[in-house]
Amino acid sequence: MTPHPETSRPGLSRRLPAVLAVGLAMVISQGIAGPTAAAPGPSSGQASAQAAARSGDSPLDDGRYIVMLKDKPLATYSGGVPGIPGTAVPKGKKLDPSGPNSRKYDAHLKAKQRQAAAAKGVTITRSFTLAVNAFSAVLSAAQIKGLASDNNVLAVVPDSLRKPDYSTSDFLGLPGGDGVWEKHFGGESDAGKGVVVGMLDTGYSPDNPFFAGDEVKSLSGRSKVGEPFRLQDNVIGMQKANGGTFVGTCVSGDGFDGTECNSKVLGARFYDQAYKAAVPPELRSPLEKFSPLDVNGHGSHTGSTAAGNSDVTQVAGGRDFGKSSGVAPAAKIAVYKVCWEGAVPEATGCLESDILNAIQDAVLDGVDVLNYSISGNNNSTVDAVSLAFLNAAAAGVFVATSAGNSGPFAGTVNHAGPWLTSVAASTFDNSLRGTAELSNGAKFAGASVMSTEVNSKPIVLAVTVKAAAAVDANAALCAPDTLDPAKAAGKIVVCDRGVVPRVAKSEEVKRAGGVGMVLVNLTPGSLDADLHSVPTVHVDDPKIKDVVTANPGLTASLKATDTTGAKLPPVPQIAEFSSRGPTLASDGDLLKPDVTAPGVAVLAAVSPIGFKGEDFGFLSGTSMAAPHIAGSGALLLGKNPQWSPAAVKSAIMTTAHDLVNADGAAVHDVFAQGAGHVDPAKFSSPGLVYDAGIADWMGFLQGQGFQLGVAPIAAKDVNVPSIALGALAGSQTVTRTVTAVTAGTYRAAVTLPGITATVSPAEVTLAEGESATFTVTFTTARAALDTYSMGSLTWTSSENSVRSPVAVRPVAP
Repeated sequence: MTPHPETSRPGLSRRLPAVLAVGLAMVISQGIAGPTAAAPGPSSGQASAQAAARSGDSPLDDGRYIVMLKDKPLATYSGGVPGIPGTAVPKGKKLDPSGPNSRKYDAHLKAKQRQAAAAKGVTITRSFTLAVNAFSAVLSAAQIKGLASDNNVLAVVPDSLRKPDYSTSDFLGLPGGDGVWEKHFGGESDAGKGVVVGMLDTGYSPDNPFFAGDEVKSLSGRSKVGEPFRLQDNVIGMQKANGGTFVGTCVSGDGFDGTECNSKVLGARFYDQAYKAAVPPELRSPLEKFSPLDVNGHGSHTGSTAAGNSDVTQVAGGRDFGKSSGVAPAAKIAVYKVCWEGAVPEATGCLESDILNAIQDAVLDGVDVLNYSISGNNNSTVDAVSLAFLNAAAAGVFVATSAGNSGPFAGTVNHAGPWLTSVAASTFDNSLRGTAELSNGAKFAGASVMSTEVNSKPIVLAVTVKAAAAVDANAALCAPDTLDPAKAAGKIVVCDRGVVPRVAKSEEVKRAGGVGMVLVNLTPGSLDADLHSVPTVHVDDPKIKDVVTANPGLTASLKATDTTGAKLPPVPQIAEFSSRGPTLASDGDLLKPDVTAPGVAVLAAVSPIGFKGEDFGFLSGTSMAAPHIAGSGALLLGKNPQWSPAAVKSAIMTTAHDLVNADGAAVHDVFAQGAGHVDPAKFSSPGLVYDAGIADWMGFLQGQGFQLGVAPIAAKDVNVPSIALGALAGSQTVTRTVTAVTAGTYRAAVTLPGITATVSPAEVTLAEGESATFTVTFTTARAALDTYSMGSLTWTSSENSVRSPVAVRPVAP
């Protein structure tokens, strides 16, 4: 969805189950994780919240919860229970849930789940054993506390309702004879070949050309990499680049008979059990289809961005925007619809237990990449979905997530888990511009995709043409039914941004007979190229209101180009709405977001149901940025099928470049951009990678206070391609390990204002595949206390530059 929902319906949350109306309150062992400060301190770790729960200060609501147990799920169980061998399989191999060992261990986990539930009088709603060891249930406050005290329980979390947070392929330099696909990935037809990208979202629009494909036939002869074959009427298989086999199912439902899958979309499932249990029928949208069909448009947009077909002509609002492609056009898509439209905003979203079920199926089906453009929390790494993704990553699945749309405020970034790649959003194009030309000579340029212009019409503030019964504040926002047709007809109406969805404002102007709209940011914010009901220019300069107020007889023209003659805004800049670090999880010793990708006014597939018959539309948000990274992961795994998810993440991060500010100067704000902007021309040859796996992540959880029986790893020492210290008092040392993708001698250098950093060893010579462990010792020098110093650690060879973002916050000893 767009980064600024701009909707408000006070009181409606009371009509939903209590657990849907509260934020994520996590019960860990014997405690509840409470809020933490934007500058993390020693007490902000997840395990430290246990004391708060014992004090009884935090109220718990009855409602739907997910209870996670400590034993490993099938995806990562390597043995240890007497009589039950391990069930985890090597990368490229499919877990067989019906195999004898899997059945035994599944029964073992479910028995322990039933035992834990029965001890507290709990009835299990749904059990999960594949990607996460958990069950969902309706719990009372007393049952929550009782389960949290069980030594076999890892955490208890609400079954929360999450929100789904022209050519970007040209901007990234992907197509063409000199493009990235041709130079680094074997050409367009091989870009992502043999890789399956799973989309956890609102479904897809099967008739969109981005998802077009051939009918899949039964296998004749031996299977070939990247060539699908039909197993049953609605089941499609494909040999993958890593030697494994993907098997997808096309599930029928409302308006979807299960025959729509093809050689592009190999599977389409939907998950509505928890949503239907939590949201009563009267609060569900009458347009929603309980099937893989997309009503909202969000899922079609993200899926086509990640792996849509190439050379698709996009026409939006009657205007031809040329051809575009998904980032990995040769990759295949698997759809897992988990998000649903409500009749009110509070009933729109994605239930975590439905998401868990989808993740399990995605891992079992054999996806290589998952895109998750859905909201999360900003103060924990151990919610149920995050832990399910941990196990998916351990099974070889690269996971890209949206960083969140709560910027520019500090400490708002989501998805802190080190096994996830959290993606910030940037601008990428400055051509979608229009101008409001006033008859006194003043010009105000902004974002616009109008297909027709408006010439010499009266321009008025919305509040001056309001309906008699309308409140001034609502009329200024062009809220529904606030404008008087007798006053607004034939005029260009100036509407304030905020509260009401942007496109709903132009709908109100059209209803009242207006012929155009100027949408004004009253405070600095993003400029969005939406498809409006009337020609519209979205400007960032509220002075236009002063000019119109001072000159009541003005007319204006709306032009489809920037006619001001001013220098166009440089790109890429970080989007105003993109959530910022530092993460509030793990005492600030993890750095998020990880990387940045295009996320403002991205044109891609949408749903004609939710977009008034349009097949393509512009959306903005970190939701739009994440699939660029999912597609990047598909490119890398198509070329390097045995790479781990951590290696893919490392290659993308360490080859990224800085964004720019409004003046065009490079800006190294790691809490905005992470490692920087993705650079497909470089990430196929990263030189070194920071690899990691299940042992690292389980050690990290142990270090966070969870008793998993493994050696603890401090958050600062998890082997990620970034470094963060939330509280540097004197000196601290961090440890990392690099593995050579390209042989050579690499020398380290650290740039970090006010901090002394010593790398040991500062030079390593590695053969391809060889690894080296090093330390970096940080010591406070002249840096200001309680303020982050931002910089980078770079390993340089004759061929490669391997850069990692660094953020260190000195504090008083």
